Amino acid sequence: MERYTVACVQQRLRLPATIDDYRENLRRFLRAAENKRARLVVFPELGGLMLAPPLLGDFRARLLKRVDRGRRRNASLWQKFVGSLSSGAANLLRADLRLSLADLLDVAAPELWTQYLHLFGELARESAMTIVAPSLYLPDPLDGVIRNLTGVFGPDGALLGVQAKVMLSGEDERYCQPGVNWHVIHTEVGALGVIIGGDALFPEVGRLLAFQGAEALIIVAAASSQVEYNKLRAAALARMQDNQLYTACSFLVGPNPFERRPTTTYVGKSAIFAPQELTPRLNGVLVEMGNAASEGVLTTEWDFAELRALWESSEVRVRSQLTAAQAHQLLAAVHRQLQEPPLLEAKQQAPPNPPAEHNAPTQRPPELSLDDLPVIASVTSRWPLPHTAPDSLHPAQEQVSWTIVGPPAPAPPRPVRYDEETDEMDALDDQEPRPQ
Repeated sequence: MERYTVACVQQRLRLPATIDDYRENLRRFLRAAENKRARLVVFPELGGLMLAPPLLGDFRARLLKRVDRGRRRNASLWQKFVGSLSSGAANLLRADLRLSLADLLDVAAPELWTQYLHLFGELARESAMTIVAPSLYLPDPLDGVIRNLTGVFGPDGALLGVQAKVMLSGEDERYCQPGVNWHVIHTEVGALGVIIGGDALFPEVGRLLAFQGAEALIIVAAASSQVEYNKLRAAALARMQDNQLYTACSFLVGPNPFERRPTTTYVGKSAIFAPQELTPRLNGVLVEMGNAASEGVLTTEWDFAELRALWESSEVRVRSQLTAAQAHQLLAAVHRQLQEPPLLEAKQQAPPNPPAEHNAPTQRPPELSLDDLPVIASVTSRWPLPHTAPDSLHPAQEQVSWTIVGPPAPAPPRPVRYDEETDEMDALDDQEPRPQ
């Protein structure tokens, strides 16, 4: 497909009471994408965790779901009252959905996988769009091992492929095992290279997918801090420019309700990138969310004929000047060098010199160059130097000023205001009947 519209979803993590509630929540985003005639829709990392609460039937899980329902903007007075009471009870009982989720993965992981296939296959078929579904912890269809997986569904509802996260975060390690590779998923809208979370920080991942024929990179992420988000955004831009590929980056936002006392807040501005030459401000950004905490849908058009023309006209043709065969030879040489101990390690591991014998000739100490001397400080002399008489036998003493520079004092934290949804999502909500 030479040209189509792509939609990137920025979604908030919730605790739906039923699968139908979660389905209706997803349909809100799909309707917004349909209004823009999108052919590809991308959901964020871990957004699929919202499929787990409806399968948790224990008393503690029900309390936490009522708490989440009472905190929503469109909650009724009764739901807010019940949520307040449930919050107190949940604290007393030390309710923790992370433990419940781990138990669910132990005993009902196949059921979770079945619900995932059914739900997103149905939504893809209804909307007639290719959907990169949100990831969650699922049994890998190849070997049954629990991994952080995302599935790609075609317009007919069929599962076209899955991608597992390879570089796990500390939270991931609670529930799953790492994946083993990255591969391109072929769809109606082209070959997609899906990258989950921190895998985007490794340049080799994007280059591997590009060599496999990826026509677009899809990055789904859940950043638990501003620093993590900044790194992932910079990495997404780098992977895009490294390989001259269109890139969609979708972020999860909002507090993490799976924690007993929510301390983690996911932040991020979802964005759609293109090589710098194809963007209005020459910065690689086609469109980007203006808020790092609100829900919303971004859409823009990808023109692949224009992209291929850029590959041939660019001053550095990264798509053709470094072929897969050349990259294989270069990486093999680099790996051989890595097997040799670096010079610094060799010096540190060298055995000490044996003690000199009494009759041995006296050895001169090795001469040191200026480069071997440690740097203590840097000084700055004032210029011009003080005036001295021509016939002075001694030059004037140089005046030196010393300054100790420490790290800048941290700025006081600014209060962060988290909006529930964007205006567009509110308008879609108004079209639905309010819960009783």
